[in-house]
Amino acid sequence: MKILLDCFGGDNGPDSAIDGALMALQENKDVHLTLCGDESVIGSYLADKTYDKSRLDILHAPDVVTNDDVPTMAVRRKKQSSMMVGLQTLASGQYDGMVSSGNTGALLVGATIFVKLVDGVQRATLSPLLPTMIDGKQTILVDGGANVDCKASMLKEFAVMGSAYMSSMGVDNPKVALLNNGAEEEKGNALTKETHQILKATDVNFVGNIEAREMFAGEVDVIVADGFAGNMILKSAEGMGKTIFSMLKRYIMEGGLRAKLGYLLLKPSLKKLKGLMSSDAVGGGVFLGVKKVVVKAHGASNATAFKNAIMRAQEMAEADVCGKIASALAR
Repeated sequence: MKILLDCFGGDNGPDSAIDGALMALQENKDVHLTLCGDESVIGSYLADKTYDKSRLDILHAPDVVTNDDVPTMAVRRKKQSSMMVGLQTLASGQYDGMVSSGNTGALLVGATIFVKLVDGVQRATLSPLLPTMIDGKQTILVDGGANVDCKASMLKEFAVMGSAYMSSMGVDNPKVALLNNGAEEEKGNALTKETHQILKATDVNFVGNIEAREMFAGEVDVIVADGFAGNMILKSAEGMGKTIFSMLKRYIMEGGLRAKLGYLLLKPSLKKLKGLMSSDAVGGGVFLGVKKVVVKAHGASNATAFKNAIMRAQEMAEADVCGKIASALAR
């Protein structure tokens, strides 16, 4: 599998991206990586590193898309950036997927323009994988923020794409639910009510509405939402997780010897829980609806997160997720 990695544009510069690439090379002998970005900077960083040079290339791209760039302007004016060079190279057909931690909007617009959408798709989605209370099980949220204004027909596509993705990952007959403010069929706004009726007649395993508090229970495999609601819920969950751990740390420090001893006993379990809740373990959100695999890593990704994002891209390419989405939509 040949994966492109945009080494610039994220919060931590190229160092974390390159370190993550080296970790991926060491962990998986079947992946070939091409690092996109300033060749002199990447080459200098690699100079004292030990790695399999036959499986790592550099694709020179002197410019960088920043988080301050307007997505459409970045695509038009920064064609020599690491992100756009990577996307154009991906579109050439020589590579199986791409990972970037850069400007989300620019990556989405660039992927749509250069890589193109699967036939029948109105909009690509940015779909994060969520941890659940069931060990080893994840739920995909479609959409997590790419499309804030949606029509019911788009949400139907999101359901089909999410179901096809989870099927590709080995989930048998994925359960699809619609994010809503109540489990009852008659609940919701005009969009969710219309979507509910459409999904009932769609060839997916639609199990009805789901409330936000049940998102992490692991009872469903795909959660369908417009990007506005999906992003609000996602950011709220991230903030709540950070708040809980911060409060817990404070209470332990204030609780005296007994609290600190209790923490020492619970430390392994808390560390495992924190790891499961961290975005580093997932690697990033997946773009569904484009013709090639594109994975969006978190802007603040560390080396581990980049490594996992690369592994996610390889996994999707090997499972032919894009092809299966195209087939599902055609049906």
